Amino acid sequence: MLLEPRRIVGRVFPIFSWSRRYDVRTGIGDLIAGITVALTLIPQSIAYASLAGFEPQYGLYASFAGGFVYAVMGTCPQINIGPTALLSLLTFTYTNGTNSDYAVLLCFIGGIIQLFAGIVQLGFLVEFVSLPVVSGFTSAAAITIASSQIKGLLGLKFNAETFISTWRGVFYNIGRTRFEDTLLGLSCCIVLMGMKALKDIRLKDPQDEKSGRILVLQRSLWFAGVSRNAIIVVIASVVAFFVHEDKDNPLILTGNITPGLPKPQLPPFYTMIGNTTVSAGEMFSHLGSGLLVVPLVGIISNVAIAKAFSKGRTLDATQEIVALGACNIIGAFFRSFPVNGSFTRSAVSDASGVKTPAAGFYTGIIVLLTLGLLTPYFYFIPRAALSAVIMCAVLHMVDIAILKRLWQNNRLDLIPLLGTFVSCLALGVELGLGCGVAIDVLLLLYYQSRPRLDIKYVDESNYPPHFSIHPIGGLHFASAERLRSKIVSLKHNNNLATLSDLTVIPNGAVTNGASELRAGSNVLVVHCDAICRLDYTFLQSIKMLVQEWSRNGRVVWCDASPLIKEQLNTVIQEPLYCDTEQLGLFLIGLW
Repeated sequence: MLLEPRRIVGRVFPIFSWSRRYDVRTGIGDLIAGITVALTLIPQSIAYASLAGFEPQYGLYASFAGGFVYAVMGTCPQINIGPTALLSLLTFTYTNGTNSDYAVLLCFIGGIIQLFAGIVQLGFLVEFVSLPVVSGFTSAAAITIASSQIKGLLGLKFNAETFISTWRGVFYNIGRTRFEDTLLGLSCCIVLMGMKALKDIRLKDPQDEKSGRILVLQRSLWFAGVSRNAIIVVIASVVAFFVHEDKDNPLILTGNITPGLPKPQLPPFYTMIGNTTVSAGEMFSHLGSGLLVVPLVGIISNVAIAKAFSKGRTLDATQEIVALGACNIIGAFFRSFPVNGSFTRSAVSDASGVKTPAAGFYTGIIVLLTLGLLTPYFYFIPRAALSAVIMCAVLHMVDIAILKRLWQNNRLDLIPLLGTFVSCLALGVELGLGCGVAIDVLLLLYYQSRPRLDIKYVDESNYPPHFSIHPIGGLHFASAERLRSKIVSLKHNNNLATLSDLTVIPNGAVTNGASELRAGSNVLVVHCDAICRLDYTFLQSIKMLVQEWSRNGRVVWCDASPLIKEQLNTVIQEPLYCDTEQLGLFLIGLW
């Protein structure tokens, strides 16, 4: 019993487990990964703050606390917690037209919901959102995010919240396109996509004295590829600095960024909009469904990333949810908006040779140094360059390959995927996700109303002729009437060849085929070994079935469990039970 608290602490804070084996070699691997991830995180966080509708420093505020907390509570070394395109878009959706206090409150409450879901082990709820729905949602969100950056890329200024309104605004304002911003933005996009390919270049390694230099060149190309966002932002800022010395405002710049570290403070439960004080209740009312949608999407994304990088190890999904909730709760005390794991940064961390979650410590420290020392230099970052960073970062989220896989495996799964995708683009990502889940539920009910039912007409030497059915799984209200009518049709249709889903097991003496077989028995054997439960509606349907079949026939319940027998006894008078071993003799006795 004395060990129990220690085990609990070890599970909630995995750092106590892996820190015992931490050595210099491991620390160097984590340091390299932490620095490399920071070079990706810092420009992304500034860009994602803009996507969420806030000043650039809020992206940096959201980038350090999660790394520290996840290093203590996380289980997957590769995961980097911070701003992501998807949650930034959702944050903008639910807080547009307000101020940063709403986003901080959304982060705090979302974290509490995630923590609660992990503690009471509600993580299974994410299983009700199928992969086609997730794919349709993320693909539509990626296109929505990329579309929202078109105006920044072209130097346009107009208000738009959805995919349709964005393109409507582009259409009506296309004449105001700024040439300098467009040229810089497109150039950044082209260079970013080209640099992305650098990390995948594999140079030949000849067995001579040049092999060392080739290895250095290989690593340099890889480093340039994974650090492309930081490199592009720095180069674009230098260009903007010199251009602005010669001309008046040729480029739209990020502008002044509040320097320094955020002061720890309680999450806001009231705020000021203009001269009006907004209460906590009004803030909750405005955030609405976002209080559930944002943490749910965060959980789905984080667990999916952890699974992708688990590499055969056992994944503690519950602990991942708890850790994510803690990251958002603690982050809210430092003015963070909602965060979760980033697949892009996690892939960079994995490729950098990360060893433990401690890499998040090093990344967080670099972000803090950036906030304390470098924010004055962010003034000249062009908005077009940040738009290019976001657009290139979300392109990989559009999953086209899944269409082919679903077409080959199960075409019905295309319905929730396409339904979610179209709904997200037409109605917005939050309503689109709801539509996708609704389609999933309808499909689930469709499948549940048609459970597998193995129906046979047995006419062989070992048994007297009888109908045999093998229901599979739980039988409930959705399938009750359909299965009852299907079974009753066996009794009223003498020509077995006209009965669908029927397998005929004939006596060896019969040679003329199923079309000439006639039902010679009114005995129905229901094999219950694969039935796990019956609900009330289905029991009432069984009662009607037995009453109808028993007019000139018998129903036998074979291999029923004690629970199923107890349920059947409540609706059937003197039911007939037997085991498979006794079935032959039992049927002979009835015959």
